[in-house]
Amino acid sequence: MIKFFRKIRQKMLTEYKFSKYLLYAIGEIVLVVIGILIALQLNNLNEIDKVKDTEVIYLNALHDEFSNNLKEVERVMKLNKRGLEMAHGLLGKMGTDDPNFTEKVFDSLMYRTIFSEIQYRPSPGTLIELVNSGKLSIISNRELRLNLASWDGVLASVLFQEEEHSKPRYKLIDLMNKWGNGRKSYINALGNNKFSLDIPNSNFNLSSLVLLQNIEFDNQLTFFFITGSFLNSNYYSSLKNKIENTLNIIQSELNQRTN
Repeated sequence: MIKFFRKIRQKMLTEYKFSKYLLYAIGEIVLVVIGILIALQLNNLNEIDKVKDTEVIYLNALHDEFSNNLKEVERVMKLNKRGLEMAHGLLGKMGTDDPNFTEKVFDSLMYRTIFSEIQYRPSPGTLIELVNSGKLSIISNRELRLNLASWDGVLASVLFQEEEHSKPRYKLIDLMNKWGNGRKSYINALGNNKFSLDIPNSNFNLSSLVLLQNIEFDNQLTFFFITGSFLNSNYYSSLKNKIENTLNIIQSELNQRTN
């Protein structure tokens, strides 16, 4: 093809047809430019397709990640709720001398109140990769991009309240260790549990029931109940809503690409 055009140019020059040659040369240049533009456009389209394919890969990974995050927040909310129910039952008996409220019942409620650490543990692998690699812009949906960009701030807020909730929990443990009978309480609460340790009975007759009359224990139990309630009703609930919203957007984006 190139030899063909060269022969035409040479013939025109030989026959002194300069005006025709000039028009031909301009036309040839235009064709070349058009060819280059078409090639660039095809290349751009190819790059766009690659970006879209990469985005779909990340969307699928984010969907799996946030599905796990949803399960995790539901798990920790359930665990926290169970501890709050135990604390509520204990609060109703603080400062009383009810003969039907036995040592074993007290120990069971107390241990189930303070036994579990309440901490949300998300799976942030894909999101961290997106942010650290500077690829967050690959997410075309603006709302989803904003949700992902603000994720760390949401987690920081949740972590703050978790730490506030853990403070009275640790103080309750300290008070139990100071005034109660930790080993006896443990055996009373968990002695028949298949996951409990085989610990010899305590030789001390002291009962942890004395904590029912301890105002400091009552105060810390109250703070524990308040901070834990806020954690579930405000922080975890808000976090759950954000995760569900994020999942809905991701699923919508994936549906658009498969239709």
